[in-house]
Amino acid sequence: MLDDEPLLLDRDALLQEVSASALADRRTVSDSGELSAGDDAFFITEGRALIREDSVLSSGLNATQTFSVGDSIYLAAALSKRPRDWDFMLPEPLEVIAIKGDVLREAVMKAGFLVNEVIRNSVTRIFDIQQRENATFENRFYARFRRTAARLEYTAEDCIYRIGDPAMGLYFIEQGQVYLTTARSARFAELGETDFFGETSLLTSHRRGKNIYAKTDCSVLLIDRKTVQAEINKESALVKLVLVNILHVLDLMNRLRFDHLNSSSFHQSS
Repeated sequence: MLDDEPLLLDRDALLQEVSASALADRRTVSDSGELSAGDDAFFITEGRALIREDSVLSSGLNATQTFSVGDSIYLAAALSKRPRDWDFMLPEPLEVIAIKGDVLREAVMKAGFLVNEVIRNSVTRIFDIQQRENATFENRFYARFRRTAARLEYTAEDCIYRIGDPAMGLYFIEQGQVYLTTARSARFAELGETDFFGETSLLTSHRRGKNIYAKTDCSVLLIDRKTVQAEINKESALVKLVLVNILHVLDLMNRLRFDHLNSSSFHQSS
């Protein structure tokens, strides 16, 4: 059974492996300002960091997010050289390993085509950057996976998969658009051509955590679990750690955007 199989990415094991490497700079951080200085990304090995949701996305809510062992801090910022403007609070000294930004960017740049593109796609979605049409990328993708990917056609409002379905593969949108919903059918994100979806549940779980519907008539390519696993197995522990953590950051941003939509709807109806 799928649920009995090991996860494609074990974040705890990857953190231990990278922590033992020469790339890792072990630090104790007492001042949150140290996290926003420089170009490093941080992976927590002990302790916790807190952040108010409003410092990440103006959601109108006062909830606090907790970053704990295994979580990354400023990984997306380091990969994309973007500003570090999240307001972290440290209730206690934080034990971390620091990885230089240029080391991370070089490792991802040298990663295989599929893993590199999933990381790049995740970073653009974290920062809500409009995807650019890229014929060269599409040609490379088709050339690499046309023999292994299954082309699936959906009409508008078709359900592609539901929460709880087995995570059997990674999807690439060839044409059209899809949207994501929660268990209560609240829509909170839309994806378009050249976007991936289904990567988080495939790589870090065995079951789908969101519902996906076709917004328009669309064509998607499904890369099966075995093919994705073969691609990931080629990568270094550092690239795998980046991959699993960037997906966690993307999941956080999706949840915050959903909270923002809920908050906006509440205020508009009040």
